[in-house]
Amino acid sequence: MIKKYAVCGAALGALLSSSGAFGAADPGSIEKRMKALEAEMAKLRKEAKEAKAAAAAKSNVANLSHKGDVHAPPPVFVSFKNGLFVETEDKAYSFKVGGRIMVDGGGISQPLNGFSNQVGVRQIRLEVEGKAAQVWFYKLQYDFSGTGQVTGNNQVLGGMRDVYFGIQHPALSVPFAKDPLFVMVGNHFEPFSLESTSSSKFRTFIERAMAVEGIAPNRHLGISVGGYGDNWTGRIGVFSTSMEDASYTPGQNTPSRWGIPKAAGWVSTGGAQYVDVAGRFTYAPIKDEHNLLHFGVSGRYHSPNDATGANDDRVLRLGNRLRSEATVLGQGLLGTPDMSCGSYANGGLFGGIPFSAVAGHCTKHVTSYGFELAGAYGPFDMQAEYIATDYTRDNNKILQARASGVFAPGGSSSHFGGYYIYGQYWVTGEERAQAYSTSDKSGANFFEPKIKNPLSAGGFGAFSLAGRYSSVNLNSGPYSGSGLANMLAYTTYVQPSPATTAAIVNSGVYGGRQENVTTGFNWYPDKGVHLQFNWTHVLHVSAPLNDYNIVGAPMPGRQGFYYNGAHPDLFEARAQVYW
Repeated sequence: MIKKYAVCGAALGALLSSSGAFGAADPGSIEKRMKALEAEMAKLRKEAKEAKAAAAAKSNVANLSHKGDVHAPPPVFVSFKNGLFVETEDKAYSFKVGGRIMVDGGGISQPLNGFSNQVGVRQIRLEVEGKAAQVWFYKLQYDFSGTGQVTGNNQVLGGMRDVYFGIQHPALSVPFAKDPLFVMVGNHFEPFSLESTSSSKFRTFIERAMAVEGIAPNRHLGISVGGYGDNWTGRIGVFSTSMEDASYTPGQNTPSRWGIPKAAGWVSTGGAQYVDVAGRFTYAPIKDEHNLLHFGVSGRYHSPNDATGANDDRVLRLGNRLRSEATVLGQGLLGTPDMSCGSYANGGLFGGIPFSAVAGHCTKHVTSYGFELAGAYGPFDMQAEYIATDYTRDNNKILQARASGVFAPGGSSSHFGGYYIYGQYWVTGEERAQAYSTSDKSGANFFEPKIKNPLSAGGFGAFSLAGRYSSVNLNSGPYSGSGLANMLAYTTYVQPSPATTAAIVNSGVYGGRQENVTTGFNWYPDKGVHLQFNWTHVLHVSAPLNDYNIVGAPMPGRQGFYYNGAHPDLFEARAQVYW
């Protein structure tokens, strides 16, 4: 500072010496030089003030940093490739914003009770997922495309799909696990089946096979615990209500069976929701970039409690959501009656309560199980599953339901099942073994293939050809197929005998049987874009007998057994983008 003022003094001296005596100098010239000197002095004062402030700030930051009170924010990694992804340098915090759009369309040669042609938006989803503090993870996914068709005019509620959070802490580490065990809570896939838990973005065919779609559970609210290694996965959980149920409410006007003191003088009504316990374990003895052999087993125990087919329709009205593996066309050929003997219109059980769902408690519990196999050898791959479900029922409740006029066929047990097998060949040389992963929270599964020559890089993308055979049998009784239809036609129209017809109809649960063969073509032009084309031919279909009254006569206009012998062809296409 002294040096700067000395410079100013020298400048003043130079000014005076160059001008001579004040009296001899030009007054105008002296005034101009004084103004210039004042401007220079003001500039020097400002610079000195700024330098002082900067030195003080630097000193304060140094002191605070020394005390540990100030830390520079860590750098973050940001990527816009296939969605927005943000992650801190230490990978402790991250989030990803993604989504998908799926547009389906197609036609059908024999519409039956479906459509001759249709087009629609199948999914419009946005999702946010990530982790916090290294150990917490979360996901929120919402579907804006509306709701899927269930039966008739009923539609599933809400657009929430994956909505969960969880923890994967080092304290949960176990031997042989690649990472610590994880615990997740919320609405997520029950651990059951390979294809049921696979994302619709990466499935080989547009729709799941009938046995998977009809019998395997989907997302439910619950808690599960899982773990995984390089070649194995395992998860088990307890679940209940699903955002995709036909209704959130179990049987109404149902007397509570516990918790109400007799002295109260009244009986509450309502209904206890169903409960699931499910688990899945997988193992891949062969696993590298070119070869894969995968095995899996699943199991589920389902307690209906007071639920009926009016809300827990995917279990108690088994198969009623099936749409012949082409959902957009809406052709539903299968489905059992309400296995709980629930009634929700025109009277019902327990004195006839009109227009209310009443739990008949005809089903005690349901046990489902599945076996899965997948393999890959270079550009060839295959996948197969067998899934079955057994119903343990109460004969006394079934007889009470029939006495009340409710259609309640079958006896103390029922068995239903199905399977599928398919093969795929990658024309452009991609290998599905490279898309296999064990670290996903839903369990071992396949994701997007590694595209060798994407369209954006001057190539043609990835092409594959696939073929699938699938079958599901929702009949459980002594009769089936055309023999059953012919007997009913004879006792109903040729030689009417209501007693014989009722005996045939009630001899078992006849939800129908169907066999399909599907050929498919897949094109992945670029990462995040998938086009699919499927042709499904129905090899065999036997209609369900769930449109009967208690005396065994078909309901007017709903004579389902005429569906026997139909062989419709269904054509479906899907264009989707995801990020």
